[in-house]
Amino acid sequence: MPIRELGYLAIEATDIDAWGRFAQDVLGLSVAPGPEGGIRLKMDERDFRLEVVSGKSNRLVAGGWGVGSKEEFEAMREQLNKAGFEMQQGSAKQAQARMVQELFSVIDPEGARQEIFWGPIAAHSKFVSPMGVRFVTGDMGLGHIVVPAMNFEPTHAFWSKGMGFGLSDILNLHLTPDTTQHIYFMHCNSRQHSIAIAQVPSPAACHHIMLEVASLDDVGMTLDRVREHNVPLVQTLGRHVNDEMVSFYVEAPGGIVFEIGCGGLVKQWEGHTVFETTRGSHWGHHWVPRQ
Repeated sequence: MPIRELGYLAIEATDIDAWGRFAQDVLGLSVAPGPEGGIRLKMDERDFRLEVVSGKSNRLVAGGWGVGSKEEFEAMREQLNKAGFEMQQGSAKQAQARMVQELFSVIDPEGARQEIFWGPIAAHSKFVSPMGVRFVTGDMGLGHIVVPAMNFEPTHAFWSKGMGFGLSDILNLHLTPDTTQHIYFMHCNSRQHSIAIAQVPSPAACHHIMLEVASLDDVGMTLDRVREHNVPLVQTLGRHVNDEMVSFYVEAPGGIVFEIGCGGLVKQWEGHTVFETTRGSHWGHHWVPRQ
């Protein structure tokens, strides 16, 4: 499959200063100025993985999906075209702003913008977390995102036939005898999933963003900083069934949720059997009542 990684995310926020404090003091990302008063958040040798721009809402603006070469970039364009999706070529200015060689965008069935790029540009400077956190990225990309898919079948077709993702596993939440919420977890590299599509509405166009850290101590110390800075905890510490990650969920300024976890499965997909689990977690991940 040509898509190799979740390379970057663009987020709109109403309070850039609060985002900067949360990113640095809680998550342990380094913060640098971005275009037009925004900020860029660094977590590895790339100059940034998350870009936060000032706006009137708090939502995910775009996902950036990387391929390995110009040839793979053109192959992705052809694949999406054959699948019936319209694309818009990004300008040289837009590519420069994202710090890539080229990009084009496509609107998915939920109305969200997905950007496909090749050739990330970076100084490859060493990442030094202000809180001493180590993040797991590399060939597996920045982490994963879970996005709403109220138009479930068209959205699944977009990510499978259009974007070329493989299905990792399924979680069907049986809310009532007549109501089931579908969640499909999908992969593009050895991370157990880089995206999941969930039949759950989200005004932020994003159910959550997962950042993987290197150790349980990194998880625990981040959880301590969540408490220290009075950041809203969304779900308690727990361990997922599908990727075996130990994690918790926390709310960023404006409401976008981050999952911080460690120990996610690294998969070899040859011979993989897709399975359905009937529960999301072995233990924990209890919802925290809103204050």
